[in-house]
Amino acid sequence: MARPAAAVTVLLAVVVLVSVAASLPSAVVGDARFVARTCKRTNHTECVKMLSADRRSARATTVHQLAGIAVDIAAATVKSSAAAVYGKFLENHGQVLELTLLECWWMYDLAAGEAQAAVDAYSSGGAYLDVVRHQLAGYYAGIMCDNMIVRRSKVSPVADIDRTTATHCNIAVDLIGLLY
Repeated sequence: MARPAAAVTVLLAVVVLVSVAASLPSAVVGDARFVARTCKRTNHTECVKMLSADRRSARATTVHQLAGIAVDIAAATVKSSAAAVYGKFLENHGQVLELTLLECWWMYDLAAGEAQAAVDAYSSGGAYLDVVRHQLAGYYAGIMCDNMIVRRSKVSPVADIDRTTATHCNIAVDLIGLLY
């Protein structure tokens, strides 16, 4: 008699495990669909790629959560861009773009502080418009740096940095815009 009861218990355990395993991919797909639907509302082709790079996005269930993740990503991008632009400034010592890269670094350095202010304002429940105002500093650092370099040189050593920074900041601003 013990054997049939044990067999039923094992069978039940297998059914439960199969059910749980079958539900896991659909949860991940559901989260990916939520990110894609939300990003579609921003009209940014890089939105899904940017958010998918952060594993927290897979657990996000609200636009508010995705916007917070985007603000964090944008702040990290601005900070790393400031360091990268400073490195390019050092590499171009005595070159045509030296002073322009120094100006770019100053903008990025100021924007890094503003990006952190955006993170702080967002996480403390601050007004969305304040978060946007702080976040736009990074966007404009990328745009203005690119414009200044293009005027002085045919080749920009920081074009990809500028483009990525502007894109990430713009996506964060647009996701915040979905909240009001």
